[in-house]
Amino acid sequence: MRQVILLLVISGLNFTINAAELKTIDMASDWGIKPVHLRVTADGYMVEFRYKILDTEKALILSDRKDFPYLKSMKSRARLTVPFFPTTGFQKSSRRFVKKGKNYTAMFSNENKHMLPGDKARIEIKNQASQILTLQ
Repeated sequence: MRQVILLLVISGLNFTINAAELKTIDMASDWGIKPVHLRVTADGYMVEFRYKILDTEKALILSDRKDFPYLKSMKSRARLTVPFFPTTGFQKSSRRFVKKGKNYTAMFSNENKHMLPGDKARIEIKNQASQILTLQ
């Protein structure tokens, strides 16, 4: 009985969205950003997503402190998260006042090396998903 209760509690904390509920968006018109690159770094243990701000109001979705972006692999279906380090905090731009024309970064943990250069992935935030990107 305890195992069933624990399973329900843990599954209740895990927030997942079905693929049917995800809305595919255009990064420029919906999020106000242009992807600069998506590449594997730190000897394969991190994935860096660098983007340029086109519209400061729309781009605030990426710097929200409550809803973090995920990087989802199209091949393995792994969801990479933004890591937190005690000395530096979350590894993404968290500025509330982003500037148009500047580049910003979000890092994703690739601890088990689910993603390699050439793999396809997309960024997911809330119930929105970007177009498919290719890792460099």
